Amino acid sequence: MNQKVRMLHTSDVHIGYAKGPNCSQTDTCQCAVIGLTAAVKRENADILLIAGDLFDHARLPDTAITRTLEILAEAGVPVAVIPGNHDVHDMTSLWTRCADEVKKTGIFLLDCLEGASVRFGSLGLTLWGRAMAEHEPGYRPLFEVPSRPVSDWYVVAAHGHLNLTSEDAHRSSPITYEEISATNADYVALGHWHVPTDASHEGVTAWYPGAPMGSPGNGTAALVVFDSDVSVHHVPVPSPVNGCV
Repeated sequence: MNQKVRMLHTSDVHIGYAKGPNCSQTDTCQCAVIGLTAAVKRENADILLIAGDLFDHARLPDTAITRTLEILAEAGVPVAVIPGNHDVHDMTSLWTRCADEVKKTGIFLLDCLEGASVRFGSLGLTLWGRAMAEHEPGYRPLFEVPSRPVSDWYVVAAHGHLNLTSEDAHRSSPITYEEISATNADYVALGHWHVPTDASHEGVTAWYPGAPMGSPGNGTAALVVFDSDVSVHHVPVPSPVNGCV
């Protein structure tokens, strides 16, 4: 029997753009990651997963990127990240520029364009995700997801647009319901939409978690509990009362 695991799933943090409602920061606002760290501790989460767009753009100074990663590391649990369409892993990737900082803070970055897995042995959980180099229709986040491991909980992370109708066929980074169900995962952690959205299909649980800053003071994340079954609870992400200065 797989052990019980509590995972906080977020996406679209957008450090460098999003700003907390109480923040007077004139530099890079860090309210979102401070709030996520607080939510991890409040919800007794075992792992934090960020399904793309931790950063809003590649023009951020290295000091801001490093500070973001340091705050996330303060959560005291494993932190896993995949690049999204705002922090793509291309020739000018901020992830390449700050690779040493990522290693120092112990963040698990899934930066392989073909997809890669990381196993969290103490949790009995395997995570798979694919990095994005370009947000365009030919990039398919859930293309050829590998088979699930025999004994672990299996989480697949993907950043892209869920195709709801045939009119969505032209959209970049498309995700289909059929691709979600084909993962055979216990949970598919989606990113790109800022509103909590259930994308579950044919027995595979999948959600967009909402953005941690959301509307002022109303950010959310998904607390995913792996136990006898998989349950998803939408929890608030607190914004620091006095901002992050």
